[in-house]
Amino acid sequence: MPASWALTVVFAAAATWFLVGCARPVACTSERITRGTHVLMGLTMIGMVWGTELPVWLQVTYFGAVTFWFAGLATVPHRSEGLPAMHHALMAAAMAWMVVTMSVGRLSVITVVTAVLAWYFVVASLPFGYGALRRRLRPLDAAGHAAMSLGMGVLLLTMV
Repeated sequence: MPASWALTVVFAAAATWFLVGCARPVACTSERITRGTHVLMGLTMIGMVWGTELPVWLQVTYFGAVTFWFAGLATVPHRSEGLPAMHHALMAAAMAWMVVTMSVGRLSVITVVTAVLAWYFVVASLPFGYGALRRRLRPLDAAGHAAMSLGMGVLLLTMV
């Protein structure tokens, strides 16, 4: 199976799982927004794999808003989403980074930052994967996060 198809399957499966979570009757509004951002991010990643053209301004605006959403969740005192929310904020910011740098071209600084981000996401997928294997709370959520993080790392590595 070529890498494009493997990444498509991974992102589609994760997006589908998060879409199912949006439809849960017990999901609160912030959980639906959070899961919805995962669905759109998964679909956008599939688009990136296949070279779908979307306006740069639209993608940067969306990923900027998602970055602020997750950064906000990470800093709200009564929520326990600190580190995972910061990870998601960084992932959204990295998506904006990918969109902008793909339109700029290759520069050595861009390559270094992209490589650092890529390896961060590859390594960050490990704790999520471990959580899924250990059957922590919501193991399929953890598996979805691991898949998205690993896939993001792979997409960034292709830019290096």
